[in-house]
Amino acid sequence: MKFTFIANACGIFTFSNGTRLLMDPWLDDGVFEGSWCHYPPVKTSHQDLQDVDAIYLSHIHPDHYDERFFSYPKDIPIFILKSKYNFLFKNLIKQGYTNVIEIESGVPHPFMEAILTIFSPFTSHVFHNSETGNLIDSALIVEDKDGTCAFNANDNTPDIESCKILRKRFGSFNLAMINYNAAGSYPSCFRNLSDNEKISAHNSVLDRNISHLIECCNILNPKVILPFAGAYVIGGKEYKKNKFLGTTTWDYCAQEIHKKSKHHALTLREGDTYDLILEKSNKPYQRINTDDQNHYILEKLSKIKYPYELDKPIKKTELRQKVEASILALKERVRKYNLNVKSKINIFTDTEFFAIHSGDPEFGVNIDFYLDERLLNRILDRKSHWNNAEIGCHIEIDRKPNIYEIDSHTMMQFFHL
Repeated sequence: MKFTFIANACGIFTFSNGTRLLMDPWLDDGVFEGSWCHYPPVKTSHQDLQDVDAIYLSHIHPDHYDERFFSYPKDIPIFILKSKYNFLFKNLIKQGYTNVIEIESGVPHPFMEAILTIFSPFTSHVFHNSETGNLIDSALIVEDKDGTCAFNANDNTPDIESCKILRKRFGSFNLAMINYNAAGSYPSCFRNLSDNEKISAHNSVLDRNISHLIECCNILNPKVILPFAGAYVIGGKEYKKNKFLGTTTWDYCAQEIHKKSKHHALTLREGDTYDLILEKSNKPYQRINTDDQNHYILEKLSKIKYPYELDKPIKKTELRQKVEASILALKERVRKYNLNVKSKINIFTDTEFFAIHSGDPEFGVNIDFYLDERLLNRILDRKSHWNNAEIGCHIEIDRKPNIYEIDSHTMMQFFHL
């Protein structure tokens, strides 16, 4: 078995008889409401990836399934997790794909000379308490008849107990692809943090994530670790938030793995192929030059216009009517998904204020969200999505006290008409 890296969470497994499995093909800049971009820039196109035998999609986030440009034969096998929420399944069927194969969590699925096993979220959250938990992510394990086995955790980071179960069931992986970044709005978008506090939080988040990756691999004991997924930079008017993101390059992660453990970390660039039996890449590796990255962001990516910036202003009365209707709809969805959110939540635009959720006064956490009225209008109309806007750094947050209640952010994903 071989693995060819493309970008972020996108790559191709080529099995021993030549069968090719494409994973999570995000190639084009501008996901998460326009802000997420690649660095290094991606040269591969969707046309270049047509010669594959099947596709695995880990979840519906656009850096894994970019529906804007997702264009493949409508009958190609597409493997996804069978989930009671089935957001991804419904979207693919709507787009006309006729061979979407839902796999039950943990159940082996033979495919040509390989076996695919998809796992639902290993835990509600690795680092924080959550009643609702992870609703969408999945992980993939591929076993080839040549005896090799790879674990692609994707954004479904395992906890320690899950690692013990995986090690007992699958033995030692030839390749473990594990996330090291904390993509999202923290700490870059938090108004209640100073710049120095954001830098401190940035460092703390990275140290936490990489330390957890190492702890997982102490149990999994893979032959090689590939720091994987969550590799992006912010373009457009929010580009200055890049230095405060909870992310870093895969080079830095690999450096920390080598410094803090005895594990071997693998780094790949677009088009590089790693042979799991020979345990080597087909090309010498070229490190990312962060000075070039910053120059590219400043000179090119910062000039991107987000889709909502091109929208016409909305009338205040119309916006308020939509918000009020969406609050009623939100209350129904909160009951449907059994959400118990204790934080008080408000929304501010440049000219308007909306009280969204009263919360629990005894909990005492107040969250104020700040966003462009045009983006809010798109979210209400389902042309954009709250979660994507938040992950894309379009929503600023003032949280006092600075206590993270995950379910409050999960709840806001259901705020729309």
